[in-house]
Amino acid sequence: MKNYQFFCDFDGTITKEDTLNKFLRIYANVEWTDIEDKWIRGEIGSKQCIEEQMQTFPLMEEKTVNDFIDSIEIDETFPDFLDYIKSENIDFYIVSDGFDFFIEKILARYKIKDLKIFSNKLEFKNGRFKTDFPFFTQECERKSGVCKCNVIKSNRIVTKRILYAGDGLSDFCAAKNADFLFAKGSLLEYGKNTQIDNLIGFGSFNEIETYIKTRL
Repeated sequence: MKNYQFFCDFDGTITKEDTLNKFLRIYANVEWTDIEDKWIRGEIGSKQCIEEQMQTFPLMEEKTVNDFIDSIEIDETFPDFLDYIKSENIDFYIVSDGFDFFIEKILARYKIKDLKIFSNKLEFKNGRFKTDFPFFTQECERKSGVCKCNVIKSNRIVTKRILYAGDGLSDFCAAKNADFLFAKGSLLEYGKNTQIDNLIGFGSFNEIETYIKTRL
């Protein structure tokens, strides 16, 4: 048994592309890009950004939403990686600044269930979306919907080392709390630029599995 906890981002890490960003690009009114620009400029935090963006959709049919969710693919090696993690009794958590509504439906399509998920909440009713942010904290540096740093600190077991996997901006702060950081995309560049210790680049989860088996 390996004495680790594994915290993992969802969009762009487990999935092949960012679910919410793709959903906005396809279906939202053009105002969503103005809100995105404010976030990029640092004028608003990511919680406020996605809260406002979710109000830019026209009335939507349930079939349209479900068809979109069915179009989202995950890393093909992730299910086998999960089986390995469970066989080693490594605690696994998804920590995402996305929405449970998408995450749970995408995972269910791949028959993945019973994972501990920390994410924003989204309800779809009568063609509209309602957001909730149970893991938001005012102290969060980026004013994210989910303060990933706080989630890690609150669930950390002092006798275990932290493994973290991610790909983007929402992972920057959380990366500092990891004993081993598996990174791709802008998170990998950030890790290199800030000289984060134990930085491991990856493209798919079978590479992470191999690293754990052979190096940890």
